[in-house]
Amino acid sequence: MLQPSLNAASKWILRNTLISNESLTPEFKFHLITIATPLWMSTPDECPLPDPYWAFYWPGGQGLSRFILDNQKMFNGSKILDFGAGCGSASMAASVSGAKKILANDIDKYALLSTKLNFRLNNLKDSKIQYSSVNFLDDKNQTAPSNFFKNSESNGNFVLLGDMFYDSDFAEILFGWLKKIQNQHGTRVLVGDPDRHPLVETDYLKRYKTKFTKTQLAEYSLPGYVIKEHYGFNTAKVFELNFQL
Repeated sequence: MLQPSLNAASKWILRNTLISNESLTPEFKFHLITIATPLWMSTPDECPLPDPYWAFYWPGGQGLSRFILDNQKMFNGSKILDFGAGCGSASMAASVSGAKKILANDIDKYALLSTKLNFRLNNLKDSKIQYSSVNFLDDKNQTAPSNFFKNSESNGNFVLLGDMFYDSDFAEILFGWLKKIQNQHGTRVLVGDPDRHPLVETDYLKRYKTKFTKTQLAEYSLPGYVIKEHYGFNTAKVFELNFQL
């Protein structure tokens, strides 16, 4: 599939999504594909942008962003790596909360474009945001997060992840990378998730080679329309992960 230019993609997003603030963070608006848009029931060939997951505000991202907004002192002056940024909600929440520096990372360049459009939609400046589509899980790209976090106090470093634990094989890779980042830089790892199996089921957790403890920091009841749009998940939880040395 030929991929549109960023300019063409931007026009397509503005034309085919709906501006919505129906979420756990009603103070933010997003360009989204919702039940009210024709694309909700469309086939992949009707969308020129591959797998536009960034046009959905997933439950874990909603919970994580709500937690940031509700605990702004925790993130004031911090360095934030928003891994798998998607629609950019966590980066937006961190920016509003006074984060000093934010690295919005997503391997899909259109997700980063969506993030920029959502910042603009909310009249938020993104001058302290760095955008990167580099795959940080690739060994040859390991230095990028390290360079971002170096020369900063460890208690002010965060890696944020929303809705990333949908597959146990991918989760295993992700846990190994997060452990390395945490051990090197003392980063706090915060996860937003609606209790997907790879993150909560005991059988999965026992099989992972990378061991960690999981502390629940918050739980939010999802509004009815969010439950309907997201496969019946009815809560979003925020966890902190601490990896064993």
